[in-house]
Amino acid sequence: MSSPYDESIKELMDDFHQQLDQLNENNRRMQEITATAASPRKSVSVTVGAQGQVVDLKFPSDAYKRMAPMELANLITETIAAAQRQVQAQLLELMRANVPAGFDLSALFGPDADIGKVLPREPIMPDAVRTYIEDGQ
Repeated sequence: MSSPYDESIKELMDDFHQQLDQLNENNRRMQEITATAASPRKSVSVTVGAQGQVVDLKFPSDAYKRMAPMELANLITETIAAAQRQVQAQLLELMRANVPAGFDLSALFGPDADIGKVLPREPIMPDAVRTYIEDGQ
C-alpha cells in the first residue's frame, strides 16, 4: 500500500540523482580545462591542466638564452602560478552554478580534491524519512 508521500519522496530522490549526474558531468568538464599564461615580456608561455599540472612549456623567443638560470627559473615558476590561477578561476566559475548554499568550494581544490569524497552518495535527510524510504513505514 502506498502513502501520499511516496510520490513526493520519489521526486526528491529523482531530483537528487539528477543533480548528482549534473555534478558528475561538471567534473568531466573540469578535467578538460586548461589555461595558458605568458610572462610579461613573452619569454615564457606555460599551459596547465585542470589539476595545475604543466602540459606545455614554450619559449617563444630566444630571450631566455640571455637570462641567468635563477632568473629563468623564477620566470617559469611565476608563469606557471599565473596559469594555475586562471585554471582555478575557471573551475570556480563552472562549479558556482551547481553548488548548494553553504557548500565550501575550497574543498574541491588542491592535491587531494575529489568530488566523490565531498558529496554524499545519498541525500542528507532525517532518520524518520530514511526509515520510511528503506522500510516503507
